[in-house]
Amino acid sequence: MNILIDPLPESVMIGGAEYRIESGFRTSLLFELLVRDKKIPDHLKLRQMLYLYYPEIPADEEEAVRQILWFYNCGRKGKEEEPRNRTAKEFRKEKALYSFEQDALLIYAAFLGQYGIDLQEIEELHWWKFQALFEGLDDGQRIRKVMRIRGMDTSGLPPGEAKRIQEWKKLYALEDELTVDHHVKLAQRNRDLKEYVHRRLEEVTRCVRP
Repeated sequence: MNILIDPLPESVMIGGAEYRIESGFRTSLLFELLVRDKKIPDHLKLRQMLYLYYPEIPADEEEAVRQILWFYNCGRKGKEEEPRNRTAKEFRKEKALYSFEQDALLIYAAFLGQYGIDLQEIEELHWWKFQALFEGLDDGQRIRKVMRIRGMDTSGLPPGEAKRIQEWKKLYALEDELTVDHHVKLAQRNRDLKEYVHRRLEEVTRCVRP
């Protein structure tokens, strides 16, 4: 799908049926906050993300989650779906370089300063438009400078410069560097493992009963 020529999606196809999906940028911001919340159990995260995006919950929940990730990634392939035989340097590049919670002030200021968009006052903005604007922020914006520092590779640099950059990286370090895709896949694996253990315990209990 091409944002320049195609209408932005307001729905997704699941099991041959069309389901409306909440397309506003605030929904996807809440989605990221949800999957990064360590206090919420994984199985509840998966249920809550469905309620967050779908006015009507699809019967095929696994596909519904895949469509959420497709929408969140603006139609681009999620990182967890790509080949795994990457170098260590490529893995470092995949770490999250920003957080919509930790960097909220910087992102708000960047949108207001560069585009004149007050994210507090704007009624609605499609998530894909928000992402396009975010990715188009000038390098002079402070959020861009912070992201660049977080992604810097200090290997091969002179010791003094490497130390200086490491101090910057420590200053701007994210509390959570995992990508959203990774968090969702991890929640699914943890939920499946919990369900498997529960089934096995039930089977064992039935077998040992007199």
